[in-house]
Amino acid sequence: MIVVLIGDSDFEKERLIGQFLEKTLGDRKDDPLARKILFANDSNLPSVADAVIEACDSCSLFASEQTVVVRKAESLKADDTAALESWFKTKPDANLLLDFEKLLKTSKLYKSLADFATFKECKSPRDYEIAKWITSHCEIDLGRRIDALAAEYVADALGTDQALIDAELKKILLLDPEGQVISLDQAKLMIAPQREIAAFEIRESFGDRNPIAYTKKLRELLDAGVEGIQIISALEAYAVRLLHIRTMLGRKMAAKDIAAALGANPWLFEKKLNEPRKALNWSPQLLCRVIKRLGELDSDIKNGICDSRMGLELSLAALVVR
Repeated sequence: MIVVLIGDSDFEKERLIGQFLEKTLGDRKDDPLARKILFANDSNLPSVADAVIEACDSCSLFASEQTVVVRKAESLKADDTAALESWFKTKPDANLLLDFEKLLKTSKLYKSLADFATFKECKSPRDYEIAKWITSHCEIDLGRRIDALAAEYVADALGTDQALIDAELKKILLLDPEGQVISLDQAKLMIAPQREIAAFEIRESFGDRNPIAYTKKLRELLDAGVEGIQIISALEAYAVRLLHIRTMLGRKMAAKDIAAALGANPWLFEKKLNEPRKALNWSPQLLCRVIKRLGELDSDIKNGICDSRMGLELSLAALVVR
């Protein structure tokens, strides 16, 4: 069995590598004599290809077969790649997993594996996709459903760190082993925010282009000690999301299709948060100018150019008060 992982999600790769070792070795999955972990960027290996082929074609004194995992396979040298391509053409009966960050489908190596290997995508979810990933991960991998609002809360509270999200969700399962659904109240009680989510409160008034509510919320956040860089980050992410929605609306896409494309809960997207209406409050050109201005403010703060509370407040207020 040859498995090829492609993508940038270390969490997903670790999970799939664990499953691969479990499937091929069973109780011996942690036995160093039954498995060999190689790194393609290991300068101490004269030839990664030779090491892979030799390990796959041999067995140890304590195991009937060896399972081989090659990490950082995108770092393979040209000679190693060519040797593996030739070997793969023989369709070897081996237990081998190859971990790539990128592997083009047009490459000779990919084509040499295409007929018999199993390919699995390990792509890190984007910011707007994380709530959908949380829902899927809970139901498929953890065996418990999660309320849509709870998934949104966890995404806002923990960001896109899949390993952290997994650990926090497992904590809920450990403390409530008999539960059927992870509720919003349960998520708020058991998961402490790992990042400042107060800044996200400004999104509603920003999306509505309500200058009074926006400037009031902006002042409340600054008075509460929320850093300007956090407010800018929240606004920039939301402005990009609104631009994405606005573009899809311009293509006459239905709200449910846009929600699916964003990985959002349809009811939350269209009814609760009413994001299509918020996106229509802004023209694409204006959103582009706002995103550019937020990037400039972010740079100014980091370079010490914008260092006064009043200057920051006026600059952020000007985004909506026009």
